[in-house]
Amino acid sequence: MKRKHATIAVRLAGAGLVLVFLWLTYRYFDGEELLRQLHLLLQRPDTLVWMLLIYGASFWLRALAWKLYVGKPISLVVYSKGIFFSLFINHLTPFKVGDIARVAVLAKQKDVSVDEAVHSVAVMRLLDMLVLCLLSAWGMYAYVHRFPAISATVIGVVGIVGVAAIVILLSRKSDAEWIRKHHRMIKSALRGKRGVYVAGITALSWLCEAVVIYEMAHMLGLPLSFWESVWVNSITVSGQVFQIAPGGLGTYEAVMAFAITRITPDWNSAYMAAMMTHAFKFVFSYLVGIAVLFMSPRDISFVGAAWKKGREKR
Repeated sequence: MKRKHATIAVRLAGAGLVLVFLWLTYRYFDGEELLRQLHLLLQRPDTLVWMLLIYGASFWLRALAWKLYVGKPISLVVYSKGIFFSLFINHLTPFKVGDIARVAVLAKQKDVSVDEAVHSVAVMRLLDMLVLCLLSAWGMYAYVHRFPAISATVIGVVGIVGVAAIVILLSRKSDAEWIRKHHRMIKSALRGKRGVYVAGITALSWLCEAVVIYEMAHMLGLPLSFWESVWVNSITVSGQVFQIAPGGLGTYEAVMAFAITRITPDWNSAYMAAMMTHAFKFVFSYLVGIAVLFMSPRDISFVGAAWKKGREKR
């Protein structure tokens, strides 16, 4: 029952963000300008390649952090494949079910049980959210003071995201022994330098991802610094807890446009930056997803299973 209520709350919040996106589209969408900006981006291959490399590196770093956490002699390629499958599937299905592929890819490996695979994926997701929430909180402290009238709104949004993530995770399994067991596994994996490396690499991966919005913003003339871009990216990705469309379509643009306008109150450019950034990420996810499927055609069953799971969640 708890999980059902949490799911309903998340979907209602997601629907609200989609409505905000539709209003922003009605108010600010300019097809000709969007095509012009995309054309300008294609005329800057050095910037485009730089964005592709750094954005791709962010997922490689997450794969490395995942490998270090699991701590078994399994190729980094396996972890990378799982993450790229997850990314691809999350951009095909309305809800975040890509982690099914991550679990399946790892559980296929020798000496890795399904329980271990599920545990590692859940912990890495939780670590991602922790890093994002910390970066979001730091950004609020640094930037929200410029807009004191909306500070309560921003804090409320981040608070809802954090609470929703925790509720969803805990509502999936409330058995005390199960919690103690996985707590012991987490303590063992994150003890000492190993834990520092896993957390540090995860944080670095999110800094890399922020390069995309940083470059897009500068191309559109938005005066975002790199650290402001990190904050915008953190708030935006955190908001994808409320994803109800493939790739977070609608929720992503609404949250990013809102975050950008807390730094520079230009809704038109903020909306354009959000649209272009998300378009870039969609294209990237499809390219790497198709490439992974081409190299591992037998693993296409993961995509089919996740697609079916996504349809069942509607």
